Amino acid sequence: NAAERRQRNQGLLALGDSALSAAGYLADAVRAIDAEDDTTVEGIRRMQRRWAELQTARETQLATLVADTWCAAFFVPKTPEYAAITDQTLRAIAGDRTDSPDVIANVTDLSAHYRFLHPHLAFPDVFAADPEMQAGWEGGFDLVLGNPPWDTLNPEVKSFFGAYEPAIRSASKAEQDLMVTELLEIPEVAARWNRYQRDLYSSVHFMKLSGRYRLFAQGHLGKGGFNAYRMFVETAMQLTRIGGSAAQVVPSGFYGGANASAIRRELYGYWQLSHLLGFINSGEHWFTSVDATTRFAAYVARKGGATKSFEAAFELRSSADLARALAGDTTTLVVSDIRDQSPDALAIPEVTSAVDAALGSRMSTGWPLLGDQTADPPFRQFLQAEVNMGTDRDLFGDFAEGLPVYEGRMVDQFDHRAKAYRSGRGRSAVWEALPFGDSRKAIAPQWRLPPEKIPRKLGSRVWRYRVGWCDVTAPRNERSLIAALIPPNVICGHSLPTLTFPDDFEWAYMPWLAFANSVCLDFLARKRVALHMSMTALDTLPFPRLPIDHPVIDRLGRVALRLTCTAPEMTAYWNAMAHYGWCEPVPEDAAPPSFVDPDLRAAARAEIDAVVAREMFGLSADE
Repeated sequence: NAAERRQRNQGLLALGDSALSAAGYLADAVRAIDAEDDTTVEGIRRMQRRWAELQTARETQLATLVADTWCAAFFVPKTPEYAAITDQTLRAIAGDRTDSPDVIANVTDLSAHYRFLHPHLAFPDVFAADPEMQAGWEGGFDLVLGNPPWDTLNPEVKSFFGAYEPAIRSASKAEQDLMVTELLEIPEVAARWNRYQRDLYSSVHFMKLSGRYRLFAQGHLGKGGFNAYRMFVETAMQLTRIGGSAAQVVPSGFYGGANASAIRRELYGYWQLSHLLGFINSGEHWFTSVDATTRFAAYVARKGGATKSFEAAFELRSSADLARALAGDTTTLVVSDIRDQSPDALAIPEVTSAVDAALGSRMSTGWPLLGDQTADPPFRQFLQAEVNMGTDRDLFGDFAEGLPVYEGRMVDQFDHRAKAYRSGRGRSAVWEALPFGDSRKAIAPQWRLPPEKIPRKLGSRVWRYRVGWCDVTAPRNERSLIAALIPPNVICGHSLPTLTFPDDFEWAYMPWLAFANSVCLDFLARKRVALHMSMTALDTLPFPRLPIDHPVIDRLGRVALRLTCTAPEMTAYWNAMAHYGWCEPVPEDAAPPSFVDPDLRAAARAEIDAVVAREMFGLSADE
């Protein structure tokens, strides 16, 4: 590997002269076949004979072998029985001077198994230069249509082993592990599982490192599952000629997901996106056996130029909704507004009218975005998962002592004790809602984590106050953005990401919570998310950077404090805020005199909604 990396053209498809001319040769041959008279039986037979001859021609076979070999280099097992495929190997094959039948046999086997497809060889007349075409012709299809798979390229334990043991689909994590262990004792099952994983990982290896695909989101934008549909979108973009069009049915992440940001950047800069339609599978109207809350999209774009604006329609639940959108009942979205609202992710907001779009744009640009590190402090510090409930499963358990492991379902707006664990495990777990006024209202987790197992990366995070928000959401939820102050001495799972402000700005948690839990922020958040309130989506929401002595900050802080500090574990924070005159200190072992009466809480939240709407966003009553 070290020697190969020193090669000047390492990683490039090194072709010999014969292989270089193959694409042009194939294109000329296909055009000659197409020129045959196909109005007679004799003409069709000549076409059939010439096509068969072309497939067995030495030029065709060599070009195919070279392309197969290049692909096989990313898939070949690194074991003694497989000869290595190096740049030298490829050059020898391309020059038709290889003396390694084992390599060719391995390449042939891998090509058959993975079904390599080379567009420039499968459709030579589409991609090769045509002297009769106008200047600037670069080859490609006039139109690419598709409904690619929506899978995430990770090994699916339940899906794979469910074919052997259907009960695994509803089993707890511990039961699943036991079933998998028993099934893997069967040699045939173990072999298939290993092959399944290898096929999956080697495919992802090719996608990420071959250079065939390049539209990957950078940094934190690229986190999350590796979605297959994005590779198909990029393939469509590559196979379309300048002036041609692409149109596909894709998941909603296409327009809102952070890891599709590079695709959107490419579309805005080098394509003319004309239409984007957003659907909801209500009543399984569009796809049967697919969850009714599933959101997806269809887009149409022409290659060449740039996108300044495009037509969009969302919330399409029926054929009648689609018909109205196709008849022109759409909203014009301006790309410059999208860049202002989401400068990093370039996420497209779900809007339902021109008024909706204009209002969302004005609200999004009135204050610095949370992720803007050039604005005044405080600056947020994210942590997507203090512990991951899947990969860190060995850290926590059913212990009598230890730090409570917080899950997203345990919190509600301004409430860190919204639900209590009662029984069961996994999907069978039983949780009970604890309204204010219930004497049993307390932190009651499903799992605990011993202090000695706290990951070192967290530093002192688990011993301090911070904000947590629910990562999992859905279109049917009453609110998309749900956040609460998290007390010290607990640790949060990945469904409850957390953010902190510097120690000198701990007071900012209260106005931030007031802002985040307001109906105005939820209005903006719902346009950016489908099933997850990611850090990237949160970063695109506005956050006023005002000093603590600002009248509105003072008012919001006082109200949010009384909604938040409802238990003894919040007393230390309450007393810290007394320093700013927001409250009077109380004994350390006492619960602060906060709002626990449901009517008082409802009135306080309504006050926050009104203040944020009028004072922060300048909205009218109608807006």
